[in-house]
Amino acid sequence: MLRFTKEQQEILLNNRRAFKARQSAMANAFGTTMLGNAQTLPKDVWGQWDREAVELQRSVLAVFNTLAATLSKPVPIGKLIHYFQTVSDSGKANISLDGRSKGRTDKPTFDYHGTPLPIINVPFGYGWREVEAAKSEGYNLDSAGRMNAMREVAETLEAAALEGYATITVDGQASYGLRNHPKRNTRATGVALNGATGAQWLAEVTATLKLLHGDNFKVPATIFVNWDDWFYATTTEFTAGYPKTIAQRVLEIGGVREIVPADSVSANELIGVVKDRRVVEILNGMPMATRAQFRADPEDDYDFVTMAAAAAEIKFDAEDNCGIAHSS
Repeated sequence: MLRFTKEQQEILLNNRRAFKARQSAMANAFGTTMLGNAQTLPKDVWGQWDREAVELQRSVLAVFNTLAATLSKPVPIGKLIHYFQTVSDSGKANISLDGRSKGRTDKPTFDYHGTPLPIINVPFGYGWREVEAAKSEGYNLDSAGRMNAMREVAETLEAAALEGYATITVDGQASYGLRNHPKRNTRATGVALNGATGAQWLAEVTATLKLLHGDNFKVPATIFVNWDDWFYATTTEFTAGYPKTIAQRVLEIGGVREIVPADSVSANELIGVVKDRRVVEILNGMPMATRAQFRADPEDDYDFVTMAAAAAEIKFDAEDNCGIAHSS
């Protein structure tokens, strides 16, 4: 889950302070006889909404949160695109007995590759008389609209971690995720994992890891699997009479760092990721938050927008080596 930077916290708090100040100014301008003219939402409303957002993210964003927990990179909200650099190899070792002979002078080639950082936003609102009615009940505003907005943003973040934002392109740079990045390493899964034998599970996971080894990523990797597939692996013996489940045996493979089950991962799909900033980063323009919209008159609706700005930046080197392996 993304964490707010100091600057991001200030943006959100300033929005809420401005909303409260505007409501107070409206009360002074119109007096207290008209309904809805001075109702500032109390701080416990914002606190409840923020807690709902955090809880929802934890329950929905299995792939996104696993990466964001350690690989988040704050990016100014004004940036539409973030670039990373690839550097070609240069120079050759020169061998001599006296050290006087010179090798060929060379210099590396630098290229830049961009990842768009869009803003996801879902609005919701309440009529001003609804707010007045809610005030009489202790501000227990209906949760359906805002929970729908939060869930839509959360599910979009999770989907974008896997497939990017299909409609977004900035300066010719498209948006991709773990499942469709053109530099990822791919293979076809040979069996249906929900029903496969222990030996077949080992073969599929091992083959996925070898895709990473082929790109010189010989380090433990995180593997995302379908939730139902992994549940089967955790409840099925590796072989009859063997004292371990398929899941226990798979976790013993030297190249497996962790297995993360997720509903967003398709059946029979395995996605191996080297959790390293040289492979992937979650660009953090703004974690999911709810902001108030401007009200000019007492009869204006109370409108809000739940928004987030984040994207998975998948990296590769000058020789197209990428620490993402995809079996499907």
